[in-house]
Amino acid sequence: MTMAMMTLRKRSVVLALATTLVACAALIQADSRERSVSELAQLPNSWFLQQVGGKRIVVDGHALDLRIQYLLDQFRAAEAKRQERPQSDPGATAQGRAAIRKGADQDWIRRTSIPPAMASVSDYGVKGRGGNIHVRVYHPHAAGRLPIIVYFHGGGWFFGSVAASDRSNRLLAAAARMIVVAVDYRLAPEAPYPAAWNDAADAYAWVMKMAAKLGGSTTDICVGGDSAGGNLAIAVTRRRQASGEALPVCQLLYYPAVDNRPVDEMRRTYLSSRQFGEGFGLDRAFMEYVLPRVFQQRDRKSPEISPLFAPSLADMPPTFFGVAGFDPLRDSQRAYALRLIEAGDAVSFWEYPTIAHGFLQMTALSPAAQFAASSSARLFGRFAREAAAARLLPESSPHYP
Repeated sequence: MTMAMMTLRKRSVVLALATTLVACAALIQADSRERSVSELAQLPNSWFLQQVGGKRIVVDGHALDLRIQYLLDQFRAAEAKRQERPQSDPGATAQGRAAIRKGADQDWIRRTSIPPAMASVSDYGVKGRGGNIHVRVYHPHAAGRLPIIVYFHGGGWFFGSVAASDRSNRLLAAAARMIVVAVDYRLAPEAPYPAAWNDAADAYAWVMKMAAKLGGSTTDICVGGDSAGGNLAIAVTRRRQASGEALPVCQLLYYPAVDNRPVDEMRRTYLSSRQFGEGFGLDRAFMEYVLPRVFQQRDRKSPEISPLFAPSLADMPPTFFGVAGFDPLRDSQRAYALRLIEAGDAVSFWEYPTIAHGFLQMTALSPAAQFAASSSARLFGRFAREAAAARLLPESSPHYP
């Protein structure tokens, strides 16, 4: 598996390429569907190649991971069957949305590899401006007062939960050796923009006050998220910057949503949006269904919704990216990273060219996704500690991985 990494410190850029493949062992659980994923993971690539018709998807010299190609084929087949049986919109009712979210949560859990055990996992209720916010705190087996990362799950602000991302949160905590505080923010359409953004800001403020009681460092606090959650992480930083409050030590952005304009505008702007706009997990139908329900009549080019268009990105904290090559959002993420670089900010950009958007929840079946998730988490842990050291010792020049 080829992995491209771009490491940047202020105005210097270092580009490195490495080739690695790591095998992951699937563990069998009692749940029959989970066992099915585990059993699939044991099958040889020749079986998967047969299932996808014997033809690999190759773009720009990179072949999509065969097991992820199989997963995407299964999604497409299921959607085709659904369209053969037209029905009323299941997301139009609270009951329908609950069913969608429950099914998505279960699928995320089953497709995520079983992570290392934690020293402790605790749930808290945080009083936010919109009501109670559920957070879950993961403390790995590591000594001392650890750095903390406040983390927001993906799901298009429409689905997803702490429960759904529980396994990937545990992996992040163990591999990065950091306390992870995962946040269950409100979802649309019940709570459209800016509800989730307010919850994210409120949860981060709570962690700032509670860091010592949570067993973590009171100064080394980062923020992060994947996809929609990456957008929330950026918003937390930008709001604190605007109000003159202490910023996160660093940011972790897994395939973040940084440009949320309508699909046609995205496809005119980005090659990746045209290349991967159908059949790779973020199809037009999904985007055009979800985003209007999240943002309603808001200007989707406004800086909080689409941070790529912020007038200035100066003085943002060091930012670590983990992105996928087969992602329609890939080029917008590259553009955002370049804007940070141009503003003089520190960036570590890791692109895994053979996998797709949402790879954190594909690790049970795909060794390539497992490698991306685990290796990026380890690298981020080092990045976060070096970012903290650079802040405390401004004369130093730490090496970012």
